[in-house]
Amino acid sequence: MGHQVKSRGGNRLKYQIEQCINSINKVGVSKRTARKNGGSQIHSYKQLKEVLSVSQNFGKWLLEQEVKDLFRLKKVHYLEYIDYMQQKEVSYGHLINIETNLRLLNKGMKHISIAKGYGIRVWIPKQRIIDTSNRENPVNRSITDERASEVYERLSNNAKIGMNLQMAFGLRLKEASSTTKAFIIQQGNEIFWAASDDSLAVNPAKGVTKGGRARKTQCRPDYEERIKKLLSGKSDYEYLVPIHYNSLKSAYYRAGLIEGSHGLRHTYARYMLNLEFKKYGIELEGRRMMTQMIENRAAGYRKDHLVSAEQRELYDLTNKIMDTIHGYLGHGSNRTDLAEVYLTE
Repeated sequence: MGHQVKSRGGNRLKYQIEQCINSINKVGVSKRTARKNGGSQIHSYKQLKEVLSVSQNFGKWLLEQEVKDLFRLKKVHYLEYIDYMQQKEVSYGHLINIETNLRLLNKGMKHISIAKGYGIRVWIPKQRIIDTSNRENPVNRSITDERASEVYERLSNNAKIGMNLQMAFGLRLKEASSTTKAFIIQQGNEIFWAASDDSLAVNPAKGVTKGGRARKTQCRPDYEERIKKLLSGKSDYEYLVPIHYNSLKSAYYRAGLIEGSHGLRHTYARYMLNLEFKKYGIELEGRRMMTQMIENRAAGYRKDHLVSAEQRELYDLTNKIMDTIHGYLGHGSNRTDLAEVYLTE
């Protein structure tokens, strides 16, 4: 079995939840093999983290309802919890994820019950309450240059540095606030933000990037002069943004950036995509091909569905460009799912 969730003490309900999740934890085991032996289970650390988080939040709510034994759950508890989360006005997508992960928790309970010879308690409805077909469509959160200027002018000088870094390199908020001079490198005539997988390097990814993954992202050409000015007089270990990322986030909010700091990543991604399409002279053709790939995925086809032999060169180049931009963002390759979020107009 894969990585185990370890109880850190506390109430009985928390322990039961962790035991149930561990019973279907197949991290490190191929999905094909695991599913032959018991249907859908947990196969990645990300999924393990999500199901644990959702289940423990559910457990906290159960304690407030004076439910202290997971194996005494009834459907009414499930229904009331979903209603409670709806009243909190969480996103539709989050409600879908809650149902998905609580179904995994219930599956873990079945494993425990069977192993101990108990009767199986059914507390999950056969049909989902939240219709997955109505999942919210991806939203383009990028902002125009005019909008960026309006927000920028309302920011303090310290917060302006953070916005410059995010707009220039497509960084996450934490990445921008954690950037020292050592993360900015110049190669030839181009400037990059680079995080190394070497924890002893002057620019370590660990503790900075998502998952501590190494990454190199190119600077928007129109932001190069701003970045050069930020580096002037700085030492390698000196933070460029003098304020904590929570303060930076608050500053954006006060300045009216309702799209959130992530909108700056969207803006960077679309700018760099257009730049790459223009560099290869395929502004219109490349965008049409990308749209076809996204629509193929949404329809359940391979992303090269109906791509003719004559279109193969364009398809390969478009795919390469998309992978380049996703690489800048730290997403990895072949992320057609994220292309709809970050790259479409």
